[in-house]
Amino acid sequence: MAAKPETTFTNSVHAHLDRATLYWMKNHNEYVGGVFDCWYSGKGEDSADLWIEYKFVVLPKRDATLVVPDLSALQAEWGTDRANEGRNVAVIVGCKEGGVYLPPGYWAPLPASEFRRRILTRKALAALITEKVCSTPTKSSPLEVKAGS
Repeated sequence: MAAKPETTFTNSVHAHLDRATLYWMKNHNEYVGGVFDCWYSGKGEDSADLWIEYKFVVLPKRDATLVVPDLSALQAEWGTDRANEGRNVAVIVGCKEGGVYLPPGYWAPLPASEFRRRILTRKALAALITEKVCSTPTKSSPLEVKAGS
């Protein structure tokens, strides 16, 4: 059975992570819906953890067409509840060209032109994950901009 595009994309980001620096675990629970796909934990002093839900899309050709993160109601609720508890959560929407990191509060659809502008390489996404869990966490980063700003 061939791997799904989302799994292939997630694995391609993980290929750029260093197990000596951080730990990660893929989640799958048939009995509890909504739990994000992966949990990351930094190793060492000042480390943090991060939960990420991965999605994969085919980019539309028209700039005005919306790219939808497509979280289920349970995923949106789970992620929002964890963010409200002060936990680090995010959604990464992948595509053939790379992916877009979306922090809590920015999980709404984006025009394809804006999505393209925000695309990071898989290596850059891995570096961002590493930064989030292996250094003092920050609430925002230059890569986390609101659509239209």
